[in-house]
This record gives sequence, C-alpha cells and structure tokens, in this order.
Amino acid sequence: MIYLDTSSAVKALVDEPGSDLVRAVFAAGDALVSSRLLRVELHAAAGRRRLDASGVDEVLARVALVGIDDELLDRAVQLGSGLRTLDALHLATAVDLAADIESILAHDRELITAARREGIPAHPACA
Repeated sequence: MIYLDTSSAVKALVDEPGSDLVRAVFAAGDALVSSRLLRVELHAAAGRRRLDASGVDEVLARVALVGIDDELLDRAVQLGSGLRTLDALHLATAVDLAADIESILAHDRELITAARREGIPAHPACA
C-alpha cells in the first residue's frame, strides 16, 4: 500500500511535471491510502484551479481515507517534524500506518525528508 499526499494527488488532475508518474501509479492499480484531509485539500485545489469536481471524486474513489482523531493530532505534535500543519498531519497518519505502507508518494521535499526520518521511504515516482 502507498501513502498518497495531496501534493501528488493533485498531479493526477492537472498536467504539470510529475503528473505522468503519478498517473502511472494510479493506472498500476496499487492500493492507496491517505488522511481524510486529502478530500478537503483536493476539493480546495480543484476550486482554486477551476477544475471539475468529478475528477476529484474519481481520484478519491481510488484512495482509502483514514480518519483524524485526538491521538493522531497528538502524534503530529509529538513527532515535532517542523512541517506545516496539514503536512504534519499527513506525516502522523503515514507514521501510524507505517507497518502497512511500503512508501509515501509525495511531491513535497520537506514531507519526503520528514517521512524518511521516520523510516518511510519515498515512492520512486517522487523523483
């Protein structure tokens, strides 16, 4: 299973550097998981870019979304990652799922670096 960050999920919706690699991951049918934050962040990104929400729904249909609770919020604080708030929550979710995920798919260098510090490798499509 691959942890999907919003920075990569957006690339499934728009044409920009890295989009082909992300779309290949989706096409391969790998199991994807993310925080429920992904739903909010993708819809916000689609709104800012004036994208059709149906594309967001198609992406989200491929991803198992994990809830946010007080324990996760506490873990984000305990990790002391130095990341921005939403990235810290994504990292905490990935750390909680570390035994079940093989890598993190992100196009955010700070998040990738923090994930590696926690023992979570970057997916090859993050290049």
